Amino acid sequence: MPVSRWIRHALFLLAVPVAGMAAAHAEAARTPAQAAEMLERADQVKHADFDGFTHLLQDAAPMRAQMDAATATKLAFLEGWRATWVGDFDKGRGLLESVADTSPDAVLRVRALATLINLFGVSHRYEDAFRRLNQMQELLPSIRDARARFAALGEASQLLSSAGQFDAAEAYAKQMVDQPPEDETECKGMQHLLRARSEANRLVSIDPEYQRAIVSCDKAGDTVFADTMRADIGSFYLRHGQPRAAIDLLEPHRDDLRDTSYATLLAEFDASLASAYLAMDDLANARRYALSAVAGSVRDEFTDPKRTGFKVLYEVEQRLGNAQAALNYHEQYMAADKAYLDDISARSLAFQIVDQQVVARKAEVDALNKKNEILRLSNALDKKEVETGRLYIFVLGLCLVGIVALVLRLRRSQLRFMRMARRDGLTGICNREHFVEQSERVLAYGARSDRGACLILFDLDHFKNVNDTWGHSVGDEVLKRAVDVCRRALHACDVFGRLGGEEFAVLLPDCSPAQARARAEQLRLSISATSATPSRPELLVTASFGVASTLQCGFELHRLLVVADGALYRAKRSGRNCVFMGDSGDIPDSPYPVAASG
Repeated sequence: MPVSRWIRHALFLLAVPVAGMAAAHAEAARTPAQAAEMLERADQVKHADFDGFTHLLQDAAPMRAQMDAATATKLAFLEGWRATWVGDFDKGRGLLESVADTSPDAVLRVRALATLINLFGVSHRYEDAFRRLNQMQELLPSIRDARARFAALGEASQLLSSAGQFDAAEAYAKQMVDQPPEDETECKGMQHLLRARSEANRLVSIDPEYQRAIVSCDKAGDTVFADTMRADIGSFYLRHGQPRAAIDLLEPHRDDLRDTSYATLLAEFDASLASAYLAMDDLANARRYALSAVAGSVRDEFTDPKRTGFKVLYEVEQRLGNAQAALNYHEQYMAADKAYLDDISARSLAFQIVDQQVVARKAEVDALNKKNEILRLSNALDKKEVETGRLYIFVLGLCLVGIVALVLRLRRSQLRFMRMARRDGLTGICNREHFVEQSERVLAYGARSDRGACLILFDLDHFKNVNDTWGHSVGDEVLKRAVDVCRRALHACDVFGRLGGEEFAVLLPDCSPAQARARAEQLRLSISATSATPSRPELLVTASFGVASTLQCGFELHRLLVVADGALYRAKRSGRNCVFMGDSGDIPDSPYPVAASG
């Protein structure tokens, strides 16, 4: 889930005028008791009347010195909440951390922690967000306040889902659905549940329960949560080749959503509508919504809507034959795509790091306790027989050795997680980031030693039809079988990586163009001659190949990718299942990477 949505989901409800609110805060607080009442009113109306909420805080603030500790802490929390809402993250963090770390009120601490998790997620400080999540999880079992618990469960579900911990995210969302406060419906819990299942690609159909939840959201006035569910359902329709259904679902609600000024969700709507109209070959509407998605995304943040918007604009200009415009948009798409995927990896890695740190801290505490026990027993040796003392020390020494072994094992686990971050989760080969890093290292060596290299770029033909016909599980088997076939034909020094979807790349060091073409032809024949999956022996899969050489392109990876992709594009247009050598003329035709069209 893009982190820019978190603060809106945690703090945003539609602004509804509250009659008489101006009169309620017109008169300044006269006593600490009045200040406490004003803060309670402010807490109740902060979603519905933000201006009234702000005035109430301003009226109560002059009484800070006369407030008791509980009231002053409540004021600090509300001021931190407001600062976070308006984007003053430094001020909000200072106030909220003070409440979270020092308040004796467990409910207020949980509320402050929930808001901090949101703040750190928005500002991309994921390790801090997961550390605060661990604190909140420790407090939750003791919290009986239904609303505070409900909000905390929502934050936990969103953060864990964004880091790929979908089972835990679903568990928290189900608690929200099963145990809502009296004045809440199933709306928000179902939205979190749908988002977790959507991001985990576990949706196989749109269950009527989601439609019922949307109705309950609309009735309760929680239209932002209703529209968020519509956005997820629209994405589901797009993934399953139903662009018309996505348009019919999203477009009737877009103008109302625009009136709420909720830019990040509107950008999601526009990105989905742009993709849907592109699939319908309506280029004018596709361009219009794509430009809106890019403009509406958070500035200086590479979100999924911005990435999708640039991709649609690139494909529109390419279809219209505007090569320079397509190239410009493609470069922006590549930058947005890389930054977005890097951010996803950072979230997942932050979760793993913090999780390991928690386990390591527990082990360290256990080790310290054991050491203290050894010291106590050592002092008792003067009063006991020497043999008994030695026996105790021996036993505790064994425990200490076991703890040291556990710490070493945890360290190895941390290193394993670091290695996993460099591998594609499905196929086990290099992911795109690691492939680029390894390839640039090999090319730099080749440039220094004057040894040529070649790049093979290929993707599987008609792969979208495989997914649509046989399902994503069969599609995953096809990808893994193709990778296994290629691995057997590659050398140990070759760099093999998955760039995304069904697109792969191989860098061949110390290789001539003729050798590279022969190797590409060998890979093509191996893929086409092998049954796609054991469960579907009748399903045959082929691949199209483009080859680029440093003799024509130099040792810059980006240019090799552009030329190889141009050759791949020509292979697709020439009937697929063939190999084309790239040259400089490929650059304006098909800037890298081409969208995976099968």
